[in-house]
Amino acid sequence: MQPITPSSPIQGIIFDFGSTLSITRAAWPVIIAEGAAAMAAWLRQAGLAPRDDFAQHWADALRRANRRGETEGVEVSAEALLAELLAAQGYDHCNVDWLTAATDCYFTVEDGLRVPAPGAVELLAALKAAGYRVGLLSNTPGGRWVQRWTDSHGFRPYVDVVITSDALGIRKPRPEIFLATLERLGLHDPARGVMVGDTLAHDIVGAQALGLRTVLVTLPEDQGFIMRTADGRPTPIARPPVAADVRPDAQIGALADLIPLLERWQGDGR
Repeated sequence: MQPITPSSPIQGIIFDFGSTLSITRAAWPVIIAEGAAAMAAWLRQAGLAPRDDFAQHWADALRRANRRGETEGVEVSAEALLAELLAAQGYDHCNVDWLTAATDCYFTVEDGLRVPAPGAVELLAALKAAGYRVGLLSNTPGGRWVQRWTDSHGFRPYVDVVITSDALGIRKPRPEIFLATLERLGLHDPARGVMVGDTLAHDIVGAQALGLRTVLVTLPEDQGFIMRTADGRPTPIARPPVAADVRPDAQIGALADLIPLLERWQGDGR
């Protein structure tokens, strides 16, 4: 990859986290159910008595939070969601350390089912070596976990900033979260940045509204949005809807494909 210069049209790349730089080896409903079971087990060991249908209530709480995020653009942390759920079950004053430990159990399950996307570390290293400013921007209630994951899977040396929605209280596609990321990267002109992500409604719509170039990633290895029927047939899980005219500037099926795309854009400015 050719080194960039101050006159290069593109100076920085912002990546989504899930289904972009990382992939899951199970569908989201499976991850949520297994994580909730682990969290309930920890709560019982701590002396609480969560309801037998705790896992379903946790899944419902996540869905409600996600719906609010889609309509209002806000994000709350997993700890806040758990505190609200436990309060509804009569536990009004849970210890903060308990909430942290319990949600850590939940995300430990996800950690075991998530791996770096093929070529992710190599791509980040190449971008950093070429002089790009690199950011990671994730919609998640588990920002503490994303930060730890970034460290434990070798991403940290190659990214300049990791921003999560729960830390700011807002989600993509709201412009403020993109602007905060651009500011942290020192990119004052959005047109000199590229957003790379897997979700049209969050990554592409939000970035295009500010003038960033956009790349939609569709990784066949990712299983997060694919459920299996009883006979093993894959059934896609619906993504948030978008207007019919929403189109990314480019689409890739492997992270390695980003390099020649950037080289072309740097060469002709288009």
